[in-house]
Amino acid sequence: MESVVGDAIRKGGEVLTGGERAKSKGSFYKPTLLGKVSHDMLVLQEEVFGPIAPISIVENELEAIKLSNDSKFGLGASIWTQDLDKAEKMSRSVESGIVTVNNVVISDPRVPFGGIKNSGFGRELSRYGKLEFVNVKSVRFYDQLVHNHYVE
Repeated sequence: MESVVGDAIRKGGEVLTGGERAKSKGSFYKPTLLGKVSHDMLVLQEEVFGPIAPISIVENELEAIKLSNDSKFGLGASIWTQDLDKAEKMSRSVESGIVTVNNVVISDPRVPFGGIKNSGFGRELSRYGKLEFVNVKSVRFYDQLVHNHYVE
């Protein structure tokens, strides 16, 4: 977390809150908001699994989707709006394994969870997640006997 925030500061980013280790036992980092972020910063180029949120100001929804999709990763995205029709249209354009509307990205055992691009392979949770852990075998007979094809 320190190297990601340090990189942002060196490249002109602004720490709006946090930006340092918590003064407690362990390796805890304070929740951090970064302003004035640019696309060349690690915080927008890497998957940051920590309490760091970059703030990017864009002109419109199309620019937001373009910025979101301009990444080699695609685990999850959030869309925050009161216009649910707009959110549904936007969610179809965002390149990520899951899009959450008006909430943070969290896994839910009822729906598949997993990323696209360089954010992992396959899905976990739900029926689709279970299928990731089984081997499907197809058996086909090509003879003159009456026999059904099946999958086990």
